[in-house]
Amino acid sequence: MNTEGKIPALIVIVLAWIVIISSCANPGMPQGGPKDTIPPVLVKTEPEYKSLNYKGDDVRLTFNEYLAIDKISEELVISPPMKKKPLVRSKSKTLVIDFNEDLKDSTTYSLDFKNAVADNNERNELENFRFSFSTGPVYDSLRVSGTLMNAFNLEPVEKALIMLHSNLHDSAVYTEIPDYIAKSNEEGVFMIDNIAPGKYHLFSIMDGNNNFLYDEGAEEISFADSVIIPYAEFHEEIDTIFTETDTIVVYGHTDFFPEPVFLRQFREDIFDQYLDVTKRDTRYKCTFVFNESVQDSFELNIIGHDADDWYQIEYNENIDSLIVWIADTTIARMDTILMEVGYLQLDTLEQLYFHRDTVEMNFVDKNAANTTKKKKSRDDEEEEEKPKPAVQFNWKSDLSGKTVELNKTIGLMASEPIFAFDSTMILLYLAEDTLKKPLKFSFFKDTLEYRKYNIEYNWEPETEYGLEIDSAAAVNIFGITSKKLSSTFSAREEDYYGIVTLDVSNVEMSVLVQLVSNNETEKVINEKRITENGKVTFDYLKPDKYRIKFIFDKNGNGKWDTGSNQDKYQPEWVTYLNEVLKVKGNWEIEIPSVNLSPNPDFVKNIRDFEEEERLRKEAEKKARMEQQQEQQPQGDQMQNFIR
Repeated sequence: MNTEGKIPALIVIVLAWIVIISSCANPGMPQGGPKDTIPPVLVKTEPEYKSLNYKGDDVRLTFNEYLAIDKISEELVISPPMKKKPLVRSKSKTLVIDFNEDLKDSTTYSLDFKNAVADNNERNELENFRFSFSTGPVYDSLRVSGTLMNAFNLEPVEKALIMLHSNLHDSAVYTEIPDYIAKSNEEGVFMIDNIAPGKYHLFSIMDGNNNFLYDEGAEEISFADSVIIPYAEFHEEIDTIFTETDTIVVYGHTDFFPEPVFLRQFREDIFDQYLDVTKRDTRYKCTFVFNESVQDSFELNIIGHDADDWYQIEYNENIDSLIVWIADTTIARMDTILMEVGYLQLDTLEQLYFHRDTVEMNFVDKNAANTTKKKKSRDDEEEEEKPKPAVQFNWKSDLSGKTVELNKTIGLMASEPIFAFDSTMILLYLAEDTLKKPLKFSFFKDTLEYRKYNIEYNWEPETEYGLEIDSAAAVNIFGITSKKLSSTFSAREEDYYGIVTLDVSNVEMSVLVQLVSNNETEKVINEKRITENGKVTFDYLKPDKYRIKFIFDKNGNGKWDTGSNQDKYQPEWVTYLNEVLKVKGNWEIEIPSVNLSPNPDFVKNIRDFEEEERLRKEAEKKARMEQQQEQQPQGDQMQNFIR
């Protein structure tokens, strides 16, 4: 049989068949062995780890594989800090750190790479990798560690600059580069290593401009109350190995002091007033935004006109943003208004003085500017001859879904400030009452929202009500009256709500107990102020998940107050109930024995036990399914694979 010329064709057919089969069986990438999960291994260093009297100008770290160096330049922290950023590069499997300035004499340098060192293929990270050496005959090995939290919500602060200053003068943090630095990780934990013996001040800042200095007012800060004196103690542990010579072996461990430091970072309330935003929203409405409160210090005059009572001011809750409503229609018609704005500022000697700005408030009526003249049709002329309906404004009610909560008021919001409101023109009655007998209610202006009015009544559960407000019951500052409002609504059923009761003890000062939303915003749902031991009850709660927050209101002003590095006092303490509370309808949650002694070591770790249980069950279900697949007969697995 002549096979000459047929063998190559046969080989091609076989190869093609193999390709087809393999592509059908496995549409993914070829497997090529088990996945690499091992981080890079350090095999050589120059200088040696903990070496003395090093006089070089770079550090070379050789690993057993190639590295991905893109994150190293960003994450690397060198202590003591350098004015010039080092150059990070790779040469084959060697990581090179080129110093762009001379190293200090007789100094121990620490290079903290955190988790930035990773192999090039699978990005396996070498966790918490540090390297150190000394330029002198002594290797410094003391350390300071701790945790950094946000002072207001106790959340960990990541990538904050932690600083040790040997200059104990109060101005050092503003003017001098620190002696040692570190950065906090995602859990707020930090460690400054290789410190020389001495006395230090400890700070943290959010160093936005990377100048190693505290920029007051622009950056957050924290500080330790007392001077930090690091030291270490070695504790021997003697053991005997029973051999022919009964060898004595000395083990031991080193304890570092002080104990881990708990820092709370905050932004100082530095008075630095300026007018940030000026805007004329409409002909009748102007907005002014300041960076500080202008309570009792705002003054407004119009230039070129002698007018009295030409405006009304609407402040926000913080009194740092305000709306000026122009009530004089003659002034409002002007396209350009010159205003003189007066407010307090600090001079160069940090003394308060009354500053005045002249601002030009412009408004262009785009609709009028874009209107082109056209010949009027007969229909247009007839339309103009018809009487136009009287202009009135609508009330905006906060009745949602025609339901009122049992412990809430009904809010009425106007689009412009109200000049007068006749509450006798409001009728509240039972919907089943055909005679509409008036119910006695309370009516008052809201203290926080300038254009809001409230109707308060002791609502009966599951009862339907009617509300009527006559036309022209209110008139705004422009002389426009309100439209008639008619609405029917029902009060919520009582068993819809839940209750949370706390039994608190060791109350040593005024404490604000806050029920907040179970998310990052922690919006305050309700707040109670207490000054003594006892029970705190939050009732009429909608079914939901909540958190409990405590503010130790040391000065008794009813709010949380920040700290001051200038005057050396810390922000007010906060703490939490470390458990998410799930409120159900017609159910009461009782929390006994809540100890409100201030605890500097408190760690916020709010656990949602219901969510943890759900995740546990999901993990168990997944594990069972994987186990069943592993126990499946090989023939069944092959059949599933072919399918």
